[in-house]
Amino acid sequence: MFPSLQAMRAAIASLLPALMLLAASVAAAPAPGPPPAVDPRLAALPPVIGALENELLDDPEDTVLDVAYRHRLGFDRVARLNPDVNVWIPNPGTVIRLPTEHIVPDTPWRGLVINVPEMQLYDFTQRNAEPEVFAIAIGDSIDPSLHGAFKIGAKRENPAWHVPKSIQAERPELPPVVPPGPDNPLGPFWMTIGSTSYGIHGSNNEWSIGREATHGCIRLYNDQVARLYARTKTGTPLRLLYETIKLGRRDRSIYVEVHPDVYQRDPDRERNVFERLNALGLLPYVDELTLRRAISDARGIPVAIGALPAPAAPIDEVGAAALLVN
Repeated sequence: MFPSLQAMRAAIASLLPALMLLAASVAAAPAPGPPPAVDPRLAALPPVIGALENELLDDPEDTVLDVAYRHRLGFDRVARLNPDVNVWIPNPGTVIRLPTEHIVPDTPWRGLVINVPEMQLYDFTQRNAEPEVFAIAIGDSIDPSLHGAFKIGAKRENPAWHVPKSIQAERPELPPVVPPGPDNPLGPFWMTIGSTSYGIHGSNNEWSIGREATHGCIRLYNDQVARLYARTKTGTPLRLLYETIKLGRRDRSIYVEVHPDVYQRDPDRERNVFERLNALGLLPYVDELTLRRAISDARGIPVAIGALPAPAAPIDEVGAAALLVN
């Protein structure tokens, strides 16, 4: 026999408290955000995340491109961090430093954040302690990537590429529409940037990631864009920044991370970073020579430029009495 309507209502009523408790716990879960600073004077700075790694090359056929792809890093960032290494014919036994440590961009921890000159995307959509970081390709100086606040627009799997007229003029051999497949530079997934004609998408050229290689779109490795596509909803906030210099903190130390000014939009960046440090009251704790060298080198990793002194240890009662006697 089927349960009576009254019995069904009673069963549902008995479940309501548990459902309400579950909903309340989900709503009460803390939104992702930076960990608190150990010193309030550092609270305005975002944290340093990750840790630097190395790879020892033992395959004579390997290039720096292969290393970047294996670790899903951008080629340009790996090459800049290893300026003395021949990127095409590195010597076997060479230790390649990997840019796997980052200062989080100075922005709210929500949605997707792209720092264009850094050529990296930060995913804050998951309730994790730290964002996941993805290497990207960006537009070149003729067709630069966007800047500003957007939302993720329409999403498409296996997109066809409707070749813009400007690109057809450059490459007349291209058809008006390139279907999904190995010749399609959009890769297997596409997410529109707002209501523009630009998107975040995959690639048919893994060696292009970490370079100025697009006509303004944001390009990722295919396995990484697949993961990002699956968990990013239409309407997700998206912010594209242009931060060539980032200041950050770890414990009591002050860090700087510098990237090339790819679009030549930040001519006063050295002066600006000194002014910001001074405004925060941190400039007296910074080694100015180390800061200027980091800006000149632009290696793309966090560099320690100073530290706040540890607070004086409190004097216990016995110690205080001894001081009074003496």
